[in-house]
Amino acid sequence: MGEYLREIRYEALRQEIDNKRGKDAPERCRALEKWVKSDYVDKRRYKDLQELVRPEGITVKEFLAKGFSEYSLKDLEKAYEEVWQREKLIYADGYIKLLISIADYQLEKHRDNSGDDGITKLLDEIFSSIKGTTPEKLAAEYYIKAARVATSVSLIYFPQQDCPEEAERYLQLAVELEKKAIELGVVPEYHSITLNNLGTHYYETNRPEKALPVLKKALEYARTPDERGLVLHNLALTYADLGMKKEAVDCMVKSICIHYSTKHDFGDVSLYDEAIERIIKMTGNTNTDIYTMKVALDLVSGNLSAEEAKKILEQIDRDKWPLTDTLLSILNREERVLSSEIAECTKLLQDVAKISDKENVSKLQESQRGEKRGIQKE
Repeated sequence: MGEYLREIRYEALRQEIDNKRGKDAPERCRALEKWVKSDYVDKRRYKDLQELVRPEGITVKEFLAKGFSEYSLKDLEKAYEEVWQREKLIYADGYIKLLISIADYQLEKHRDNSGDDGITKLLDEIFSSIKGTTPEKLAAEYYIKAARVATSVSLIYFPQQDCPEEAERYLQLAVELEKKAIELGVVPEYHSITLNNLGTHYYETNRPEKALPVLKKALEYARTPDERGLVLHNLALTYADLGMKKEAVDCMVKSICIHYSTKHDFGDVSLYDEAIERIIKMTGNTNTDIYTMKVALDLVSGNLSAEEAKKILEQIDRDKWPLTDTLLSILNREERVLSSEIAECTKLLQDVAKISDKENVSKLQESQRGEKRGIQKE
């Protein structure tokens, strides 16, 4: 593949040279042609690259200083990728070092050439056109790739090898590298998950006060319902640990509602029991929306009737808890407006309304049958 790409680049540059012939810059074209030919024929054997693959890594400047061409960087990157896949803990730092160095090199080269009207600027323009990218975007992609390597390694150190300090170092590095990409205008696709990983690590190592701001930032970057649900779940536990009971309940209710709306259909709701019981235990209070969530799920699964549910919910302060208020409104057939605080719970509440309507219809039919039997007796 590297050889094929070199062929494409060579042909593109040769055509550019041909287009410039006969115009006002013959010296520039001759210099460009000389550069192309010399670089194209300067190819190093793959085993020469292998000798540079070491655990401590190598920078682009060190690589070029050994006489290799810039186009051999892809082969060097591939060589590091292969050894890292085989021995991740040994070659992680070296691989990350190379990826960061490539990103930095792209930015430095762009800055150095920004005021140059000569051959180097022309080459940058041609390569950017061929690759359909900019030096900033390319650098951002390498920062993101390095961040993914760091994240992968962190999961080996903790919990697999029970080395939380090492895991934390890589998690923090992953966040910082993705921030660099954002500063260049590229938001990593899973930045919320990277932040969530670091925040959860802080929580699991008994530092909820450090976890909270990181998880709140993760929620800002969450793009999908799955990401929002995951971060809200971890935020709920963090808030509960910090004694912020209302926030803990609100976050867990939203998390369960998101999961219910995207993953769940009528049937088993026991998969939510553990999260509900955990928040009840951590907050020390059953008369909140988290218990209302349990009631709603029991209604949907047929474990409670509407009348039984109302008796339970009447013990909870509906003025304080929005899910309780809305659920009681549905069961009492009151006019209601869904609060924006529980917008994530729309599907669950719709299912509860269906159950309630069925019960009401059933009661009406039973009442009508009773009246009919009474008339027939008369």
